[in-house]
Amino acid sequence: MKRTSYPRSVSRSLKVAVLVSIAMVGLLFAVMQRGRTVRASRALHELPGTARAVLRIDTGALEHTAAAKTLLDAFVAEEQLSEIEAICGLDPLAALSEATIWVRGPEDQPLQSIGLMLRGRSVNAATLAECHRSLVETRGGSIVRLDGPAGPFLASRDRRSAIALLDDRTIVTGSVRTVAEVMAVRRGAAPALVEQPRIAALWPRVSAGASIAVVLDPPEHWKSALERVAKLGQEASAMEGVQAVALSVASGSRQTVDVYIDVADAVLAEQDAGLIRAWVASPPDSVEPPWTEVLQSARVQVRGRTIGVTLDVSSLSGAR
Repeated sequence: MKRTSYPRSVSRSLKVAVLVSIAMVGLLFAVMQRGRTVRASRALHELPGTARAVLRIDTGALEHTAAAKTLLDAFVAEEQLSEIEAICGLDPLAALSEATIWVRGPEDQPLQSIGLMLRGRSVNAATLAECHRSLVETRGGSIVRLDGPAGPFLASRDRRSAIALLDDRTIVTGSVRTVAEVMAVRRGAAPALVEQPRIAALWPRVSAGASIAVVLDPPEHWKSALERVAKLGQEASAMEGVQAVALSVASGSRQTVDVYIDVADAVLAEQDAGLIRAWVASPPDSVEPPWTEVLQSARVQVRGRTIGVTLDVSSLSGAR
């Protein structure tokens, strides 16, 4: 068979075309990854530095993430979602693209108040604000307009609940102080969460590509309590030196969630991981089904001073 020969210039052109195609694919992948990182870090720039715990739910990804839905069913009361649907005529999971909840407060009062930021998917911010008004009025309250340094917002007369429209799809709600803090962050008058090193270090790792992401920066007296709770008899605690705790459910995950525990140093991380593995092999009597099965499914790894624990939560389905 006669072999076809191409001119040298054509051969060079093909090589250049292949190299350009590879470069374009690489660039596209980098842009997509950069977009995911930017979205994941958005909460760090929007929320106040007083936040001690942050929970973000990508509601659009829940439909395809069985593990996330299982986890929500185990912890979120169905009555809370049903109340919103009945009063506002909205299915929260279908109406929203994203929900971010945070707990704020000083060291001695870390659970002082809770904030909620909602982004609409099939509804706009005005509709979400009207839903808030309906919920307040159903509970016997009423709404008044307040003028703050960053602009007007609405609040219940007892000042326990407030709401502000951040853009045409986004609202923030919580106590008057909580909402005012977010508005102050937006105009650069208050520090953002990105300035809190422990949460800022863990958040991008657990939130990028996740349907559910949680980070907790516990106050000092909580850390002592966590260490006591995680103590195995007379042995050292499985959470000795704990600094921060996080949880992530990757979008599309059918069964597993990942837990991250940051401790003071790499030596403690290895020590704590060994004790966690002992828990997995022989769960304490205080752990009851179906959580026994969840614990025994754990896969434990250590990376630097971070302990990673992967759990199978499928046994929680139908447990409630």
